[in-house]
Amino acid sequence: MPMAWLKRGHPIAQIYVSAFFVTLSELALKIGVDKTALVNPTTSWIGIVGLESPWVWAGVILGIISMVAWLAALRRVPLSVAFLHSNVVYVTVPACCWLFLGESISPQRWLGTIFVLASIMCIAKPLAKIEEQT
Repeated sequence: MPMAWLKRGHPIAQIYVSAFFVTLSELALKIGVDKTALVNPTTSWIGIVGLESPWVWAGVILGIISMVAWLAALRRVPLSVAFLHSNVVYVTVPACCWLFLGESISPQRWLGTIFVLASIMCIAKPLAKIEEQT
């Protein structure tokens, strides 16, 4: 799979592409292990039975794609800035679990998610501007 488009993209956009694929990966992994949890109850606690699921393998591949985007971004962005932006997964994963998997999210968790999003907006953007000036 050619990933040349990652080299041309804005590094912050690459971080969000990475976060998007992490979110998809986590959803696929969860679906995969849920579908195989009852295949062999005596060994399912090990987690290895999950490898029988195509969803788990899709999650692994999506995780690799995410890492490629992350590495491309890290070449051009300081880790301190990249890491702040990558925390968007603490918003996207719970939101997608709620939307697509029907998981319940407590009001306290939603409040925490809002704080994470606010911190990304308040801290990461000014940091990125400072880094661009140096």
